[in-house]
Amino acid sequence: MGSFSLKTPLPRTSGVAGQERSLIPVGMSTILPAAARRIRHLEQTLLAVLARGGYEEIILPMFEYLDVLAPGLELELIEKSYQFVDRATGRLMLLRPDATAQIARTLAMGMMGTRLPLRLCYRTSVFRYERDHAGRDREIFQVGAELIGVDGVDGDAEVLSLLLECLNQVGLSSFKVAVGHVGFFTALLVRSGISAEGQKRVEQAAAKKDMPLLEHLLALDRVSRSTSRIILEVLELCGGEEVLARGRKLVGRDRGLLRPLDRLAQVYERLVSPGQQAVLIDLGEFRGFEYYDGIVFDVFAPGIGAELGGGGRYDHLMGRFGRTAASTGFALDVDRVFRAIDWSEEALPSGPAVCTTDGAMGTSASAGTRRKNRT
Repeated sequence: MGSFSLKTPLPRTSGVAGQERSLIPVGMSTILPAAARRIRHLEQTLLAVLARGGYEEIILPMFEYLDVLAPGLELELIEKSYQFVDRATGRLMLLRPDATAQIARTLAMGMMGTRLPLRLCYRTSVFRYERDHAGRDREIFQVGAELIGVDGVDGDAEVLSLLLECLNQVGLSSFKVAVGHVGFFTALLVRSGISAEGQKRVEQAAAKKDMPLLEHLLALDRVSRSTSRIILEVLELCGGEEVLARGRKLVGRDRGLLRPLDRLAQVYERLVSPGQQAVLIDLGEFRGFEYYDGIVFDVFAPGIGAELGGGGRYDHLMGRFGRTAASTGFALDVDRVFRAIDWSEEALPSGPAVCTTDGAMGTSASAGTRRKNRT
């Protein structure tokens, strides 16, 4: 089975002493016409689903003042951002590394008044520095949605249902949405007595599912063997309602740990229906962004070695900009969704076209329609 990416090696030109030089920056894209038509069709399909759900499109600025947006960004993301000096003011600016923080900043500044709830969606690019051989883009095309002002299970279920509808409408034949709760794993670490500094390192290792490193860090912080076993087992718990039952058995009567499990159970019950096998409970699921503080989720599909997107609840993010509001949302990586659709089409010997409205996504794009410098 061949490659399903539209990325092909870029032409190069010789440099000094025979060294090769890339024609465009590493990790950036040129999307040629055949691929551009398909990508626009995919984006329009996603935005149409969001519009039917009552989500209005917002267009965000490509760059921001660093000191204004920084409260909504963790240090690691700031370090990955592309920064430059504003020639007019001398202030430091950065290319947009995250759309959710921009939306939180926009609402907290009162630019959309005080009316809640708000349902917003966007089609944009974010820019993050990655090492040359990290296998990740530096320019990421996203379509996303944010629900502001709806608390509780209703908000979580609405956003997740919207995500499932998006994935179904673009014709993705096989995918899984892993749903977890940040509060569960965080409370588990607090109960273990691990230091604040150690907790951060453990969370980073757990996010990468680096079990040997995780075991080493727990031992280094003198976490008891019994507690370490529970933490390690929790990271492997993924499935249906049986995961919640096992989780409850592991934590006993600790209400700080049972509350996140109860929330997960309520959301899962809203999403699961006969024949619906796409949603999984994953007690080891928690996203890399520190602003998430409740239900979180990631999307995975066969043939793609990374998540297609994800999201979760971030009730405290707007508070960093001076105004609090219950908030939850998601973003999809358009390029990865695109490749997952191609993979699913190719995996079926005679599968149907993905989209039948105009045939734009019915066949795989030819090699070379998208060119990206990956070396």
